[in-house]
Amino acid sequence: MKPPRKNKSKRMEQPLTLLPTLKMKLITAKDFGEVFDYFFDYFGENEHFMKLGHAGRHELLEQVLVHSAQQVLRSNVIVMKNAFVILLPEQQFVHGAGQFNNYLANFFYFEDIDAGMLALARMPFTNETQLIRFSCQQLGQTPVRPN
Repeated sequence: MKPPRKNKSKRMEQPLTLLPTLKMKLITAKDFGEVFDYFFDYFGENEHFMKLGHAGRHELLEQVLVHSAQQVLRSNVIVMKNAFVILLPEQQFVHGAGQFNNYLANFFYFEDIDAGMLALARMPFTNETQLIRFSCQQLGQTPVRPN
């Protein structure tokens, strides 16, 4: 049974000070559900936190999210709709949401440790939620073409 959620006013207090805890949970997690519960409890449902940062693009992250969704959903075609990405450059943190095919997607990513998590919840909502921990690390180098 999931413990009761923390007091809302407690969640509103200084959300950026809780990012190191989220990062540690991400790195050490064996139960990804606990990591996303923490994210939603302290960040995803925190109006103050949601106003921090600015909308932007993170092309490499977007590619990794689509690739991760392809693997988990076993589909070569992933259509990403209604996506928004919020960048917090000083914290090297990115988070956002959108739709991947018939799934609601929520994600967060720490640039400094090159690790993040993606949650895919089936729509209409069921108990089926896929949780994926990922890295954007590029393996090898892209070959340089001679002029």
